[in-house]
Amino acid sequence: MMKRTSLHRAFALGLALLLVVFALAGCARRNTVSLRIVSAYSGKGVPDATLTFTGSSGSESISSDATGTVSGQVQADRTQVDVEAIGYQKAFVQVADLTQLPATVQLSPLFLGAGMVTSGGQPVSGASVTVWNTTTMTGSTGTFTFEGLAEGTYVGRVMKQGYADATFDLIVGKDAKAAKVVLQEGQLLPLSSLAALPAYEVTASYHRTLGGEERSFDGRIIKNGSDTLVMSGDPANPTASLMVLGGTGYVFEHGTYVAKGETAAAAARILQESCEGLLGLPATFSPRLFTIEKQAQAQLLEQACDVWSMSGRFTFEGEAVTATATVSVGTTGTLTGVPVKIVLNARSQSFFDFVYDAAVEVVSVDQAQAAARFPVQ
Repeated sequence: MMKRTSLHRAFALGLALLLVVFALAGCARRNTVSLRIVSAYSGKGVPDATLTFTGSSGSESISSDATGTVSGQVQADRTQVDVEAIGYQKAFVQVADLTQLPATVQLSPLFLGAGMVTSGGQPVSGASVTVWNTTTMTGSTGTFTFEGLAEGTYVGRVMKQGYADATFDLIVGKDAKAAKVVLQEGQLLPLSSLAALPAYEVTASYHRTLGGEERSFDGRIIKNGSDTLVMSGDPANPTASLMVLGGTGYVFEHGTYVAKGETAAAAARILQESCEGLLGLPATFSPRLFTIEKQAQAQLLEQACDVWSMSGRFTFEGEAVTATATVSVGTTGTLTGVPVKIVLNARSQSFFDFVYDAAVEVVSVDQAQAAARFPVQ
C-alpha cells in the first residue's frame, strides 16, 4: 500500500512538472513579425521608429531600418504595440495574435518644415536641399518639405549646379512660416571692375607662402588715368616706390624718382593689376564650391556698402585650398557694384604648404586727390 501511494505521488509530481514545462514553453514561444512604418503624409518609410511590444510577461522593442521596415522575433503574448518616432505622433496597435499585425502602420508628422527656392524671382526646381542629414529635391514650383523633425530651428543648405550654394534657417513648429531661399546664378557677386574708375587710391597688404617661397607687400597703389604710383612704407618717404607717369617708368632712389624706363613701368603695372585682380577675385570663385551670405551693411567711402562673407574650397597650383573672404561692395553712383574692400584668408589642406592673407581697401576715388599724390617730374 505504501509503495502504491508513493508511486501515485511521484506520478502526480511528474505530471505537474510536465504541465509547468509546457506552460513555460507556451509563454516563451516567439513569433516572427514583419511590417513597415510609413508616413501618413508622404507614404515614405519612417526610419528609426521604435516599436515596443507589451504583454503579461513584459515588453521588448524593435526599431525600423532606413526604409521603415521592421522585422524580428517577439514573444507571442506581447500583442500590444506602441509605435514612436521623433517628429511624429505616437500610434498604438493591439491584436489578438501577432500574426494579425497590419502590413503597415502609418504615423502622422507633428510638424512640416517647408520652404521655397527662387532665383531672380523665379522658382528653382531640382535643387538639392539638406537639413539634419536628410536631403530632398525642390519640385517644379521650387518648393520643398521636410517631415520627422522635432520642434526647433535647423540650418539647411541648398545646392544646384550653376548657382552659389546658400544656407538658411528652417523653423519647425506650430505656425512656423515657410523658409524663403534665394540662389544667385552664375557668379557669386556681380562685381564691376575697379579699373573702370578714372582714379583711386588703395591700401593693400598681402602675405603668401607657397612651397616654402614667401612673397609679401604692404603699401598703397594710386591710379590717375593711365598713371600709376605704387608705394610701400611711409607715403611721404617710402621705403620703395614705382611710378608710371606719362608712360615713363620711375624708381624711387635716394629720396627722388629716377627714370628706369619700361622695366619700372611694367613692374608698377603688375602690382596694380594684381591688386585689382584681388579685389575682383570673388567674381571668379566657382559658385559650386563657395557659399555666400549677406551681412550687415558697412559705411565705407561715405556710403553704405553691402557686405558679403564667403567660404569654400578651390585648387591653386595643384594645392587643395580652403578660403574665407569678406567683400564690401559699393551701392550708389560710380561705386555701384565696385568692390571697395576685401579681406581674404586661404590655407592649403596639407600641412599649410599654401598660406595667403590679404586685405585691400579703396580709401579714395577723388581724381584731384589722386593727381596731387604724384611727384612732379
